[in-house]
Amino acid sequence: MADPFGRLVGTLVAAAFGAVFVLANTDAFPAPWAAALRIAAVVAAVALAVGAVVVFRRAARSATGAGQGRTRWGRGYWLVVAGEVVALAAGLWLINGVLDRPDLAVVWVALVVGVHFVVLGRVWRFGRFVALGAVMSALAVLAAVAAVLTGSVLLVQLLAGVGSGAALLGFAGAALSPRIG
Repeated sequence: MADPFGRLVGTLVAAAFGAVFVLANTDAFPAPWAAALRIAAVVAAVALAVGAVVVFRRAARSATGAGQGRTRWGRGYWLVVAGEVVALAAGLWLINGVLDRPDLAVVWVALVVGVHFVVLGRVWRFGRFVALGAVMSALAVLAAVAAVLTGSVLLVQLLAGVGSGAALLGFAGAALSPRIG
C-alpha cells in the first residue's frame, strides 16, 4: 500500500459523503423505505470508518517508513477542489435562486462531485477515482433525464442521491479490500 494515510482519508471522506448523499435525498421516499435507506447508509458509513482505521493501523505498524514519496495533496488537488467549490456555488445559486428548482440541486451536486473525481483521478493517475466519477456523473445525467421525462422527485433522489451515495460507499468499501485497495 503506497499511501495508507491517503487511503484512510479517502475512505473516511467517501463513507461520510456517501451517507450524506443518502440522508439528504430520501425525503421523497415512503416512510419505511426512507428510514431503511438512512439506517443502512449510517451503518455502512460507521462500518467503513472502523474498517478504515483498522486497515490504517495495520499498514502503519508494518510500514518501514521508507519510500513514502511525495504527497498527493499538492497544487493539482487544490485546483480541482477550488473548481468544485466554484461550480457547486454557481450551479446551486442558479438552480435554487434563478430557476427555483431545488429538487434538481442533487443532480448538480452529483454531477460536479462526479466530474471532480474524474479530474482528480487523472491528476493523481488513480483509475478508481475516474471510475467513481464516471458512475456518479452517469447517475446525475440519468436523474436529469428522469426529471425531464417524468418529473418524479423520488426518481431523481433515487438516482442522483441514493445512487451516488451507494457508489461512494461501495468504492470506500472496495478501497479496504486487500485485493482492490
